[in-house]
Amino acid sequence: MIDFLGSGALSILAFVFVISLVVVIHELGHYWAGRTFGVHAETFSIGFGPTLGAWRDRAGTIWRVAALPLGGYVKFRGDLNAASRPDDGVDRSHPQAETVMHLKPVWQRAIIVAAGPAANFLLAILLFGALGLANGERLYINTVADIVIDSAAEEAGFQAGDQLLALDGQVIQGNGDFESYVAVRAGQPIEVRVLREGRVAYLTATPRRTMVEDSFGGERPLGQLGIRFTRTPTGERVCCTLLQAPGYGVSQTAETATMIVSFIGRLITGNASLELMNGPLGIATISGQVANAAVDAPSADDAAPQVGLAQRIWRLTIGLLTLSALLSVTLGLMNLLPIPVLDGGHLVYYAYEAITQRPPSPALQEAGFRIGLVLIIGMMVVATWNDLSYLRGLFS
Repeated sequence: MIDFLGSGALSILAFVFVISLVVVIHELGHYWAGRTFGVHAETFSIGFGPTLGAWRDRAGTIWRVAALPLGGYVKFRGDLNAASRPDDGVDRSHPQAETVMHLKPVWQRAIIVAAGPAANFLLAILLFGALGLANGERLYINTVADIVIDSAAEEAGFQAGDQLLALDGQVIQGNGDFESYVAVRAGQPIEVRVLREGRVAYLTATPRRTMVEDSFGGERPLGQLGIRFTRTPTGERVCCTLLQAPGYGVSQTAETATMIVSFIGRLITGNASLELMNGPLGIATISGQVANAAVDAPSADDAAPQVGLAQRIWRLTIGLLTLSALLSVTLGLMNLLPIPVLDGGHLVYYAYEAITQRPPSPALQEAGFRIGLVLIIGMMVVATWNDLSYLRGLFS
């Protein structure tokens, strides 16, 4: 049945599934927190742009599905627009003032705003826990098999037979942990701990920016040391029983969040390249690649070149849920950035109001929203340029 789905159609379906899942959960976090405190939601939108379908529930909330699945929003009573800017024309003389968002106590508004990112983190914990329960994580011993001539690894003093232990104190045992850590640290020195002839040795290596071809034919600018590894399974798997799954989900979510926060910090300080930023187009591309790789490529564990339908569906499910978990953590953290328009910007305003006992002036809020909008548009332009550059290389 999957064979009849073209790769383009499967890519679109994968992207819609992933982005819709994380966005709907985010907005449901806002929605349910608002309902808890008696705030009326006028509109719950999945996507932007022209309405494809809509219905009104008994509470009077309009639930709509829009044509562009690039996000979503909840518009509460008293919001001027989908960005949750308060309508100054709605005050306590409103006949339903008790259901207006910006007339609620500041602590309730803060909880409603923070509930969106919190829902994303909860989704990630559930997904990572389920993936650990279903699949687990195999551990490996990473041994240096070969070193590229004139590479950063050769310059740092790596030798064949070195067993990798840790990068900057972080233990490396998972498949691909080394590559993902090094990839986003081009030009940044890394302390590497290795086991050499029974003794621990410390090396300092600086990855070099290199255009690396991925398994789909595209090229990405990544940090590289120039090492080829032999990976030997330890026979151990991280996780997972039903009782261990929640803890595994929390640890994986925390590890992912730490990695993303570190990357954002290095972007701000100039220690990471803006070339690594991706936008909706990049997410769509990655979703499609993950989906098509899952249903097309033969399993490494199968002797036969063909993979059964059930196994392909299983791999597709695992791939998309993994991507959804990663994207959910990313969306939660990005929304907590202290930029007006985002949830983090609203929380900054609420903190100001809690301290000074008065909200920021309308002029200050307007200026903040304008600056925030410019920042968001700027990031989207950079991310879209990166996405288009990748696609241009992929199709050329």
